[in-house]
Amino acid sequence: MQRHLRQVKRQLYKNLFKSYQGWYGWHKLVKKYKLGNTAVILMPSCERDYNYNALLYLDQMLLSRKFDNAVILTHSAVVMKSASLFSDKILGVEKFSRKHAEQLMQYYCLYEFDKRLIVASLDEPNGRNGSVLIGKKGTTLEEIFVIGVYRVYPYNQRPAPKYSGGDKEIEQFLNPAGGASNAG
Repeated sequence: MQRHLRQVKRQLYKNLFKSYQGWYGWHKLVKKYKLGNTAVILMPSCERDYNYNALLYLDQMLLSRKFDNAVILTHSAVVMKSASLFSDKILGVEKFSRKHAEQLMQYYCLYEFDKRLIVASLDEPNGRNGSVLIGKKGTTLEEIFVIGVYRVYPYNQRPAPKYSGGDKEIEQFLNPAGGASNAG
C-alpha cells in the first residue's frame, strides 16, 4: 500500500511539473505573438485527417468564434509547409515538439485556462474519445472534428485548396490516395 501511494505521489508531482512547464510555454507564446483575439491551434499529433481538417475549417472556426487570426503549433513538417495554402489569417506556424505539446495539454487538463487554445484532436488531451463516434449513424470524422473540436455548427463543406507546386508531400496531404479526407 505504501509503495502504491509513493507511485501515485510521484505521478502527481510529474503531472504538476508538466503543467508548470505548459504554463511557462503558454506565456512565452502569448508574449511572442502579443496574442489579443488570436486562436492558438495545437496539433499534438501527425495524424493527417486531424491536421487537414484543422486547417481546412480554420477560417470558418475563426469567423464563427469571432477570432481575428490564428497561430498554429505543430511538429508536422507538411503542416508547416502547407498551412499558408489554407488561410491568410495565420499569424505564424510554430514548430512545437511532441514534448511541449504534452506539457501544454497537461496544463490544459488542469483547467480551461484560456479559450484561445484549441487542441486539434479527437483523442487528446486525455479523456477525449471522439474517434469512437466515427461511423455511428453515418457520422464522418470531418463532422465530428468541425462540430466537436471547433464547435462550428452548421458548417459548410470545403474543397481542398489548389496547389500547383511540385512538393509531393504537400500534394499527398491535400489529396491522399483514395481521395476522401474524411474517411475514418
